[in-house]
Amino acid sequence: MYQRKVSAADAALRERITELSVHIPCGGLRGPVQLPTRSPSDRGVRWQSCRHENHPVVWGDADVSRERDLCIICLRATAGGRSRWSWLACQDCRAVNSAVEAAWGFRPFALGRHSVMNGFGVRAGAPPEVQQRQIERLTDFADGIGRLLKWRKHEYRRLAGHFDPQADVPLRVWQQELPPGPRASRDAFARLIGPEYPLPLP
Repeated sequence: MYQRKVSAADAALRERITELSVHIPCGGLRGPVQLPTRSPSDRGVRWQSCRHENHPVVWGDADVSRERDLCIICLRATAGGRSRWSWLACQDCRAVNSAVEAAWGFRPFALGRHSVMNGFGVRAGAPPEVQQRQIERLTDFADGIGRLLKWRKHEYRRLAGHFDPQADVPLRVWQQELPPGPRASRDAFARLIGPEYPLPLP
């Protein structure tokens, strides 16, 4: 089902980390995760890796070998999942995104992992002029993801400053120190968008 090669360093890591944690040097979540199972006797626990491990675990039955990631906007709640059809942002941030869309008349950020989730794609057999417009929209989607990744890097550094720079911080501790929720999501959007943010400030 998934890759089993484990170095001595990775094995020691898995002995030490007993719950899903934020790896402060990279911002990835790593640790044991409970997956939905069909059988009560199957605990369904897998190791979720971050990119700093010697041999990151690959789940052969998943599009993405991660059950949860920090939300790409607020970096407090979690989002993601094993499917390509997962969200990059948490429920609260998606709600703010929709509220800004209602105010502006267009969606500020495409928060689906797959372009099709955001209404972007190139239809085979469409007239050339239609395909060109679709390609342009797909390019805009890629540019938007790039902007979000830059934001994530900046915001993560700010939040991670609360912790030891080499630590693995349990996700529950991260969220105790940096609580997720609607207010945190509105604050993140206000700083991401800047002066044009159309909603009441948190």
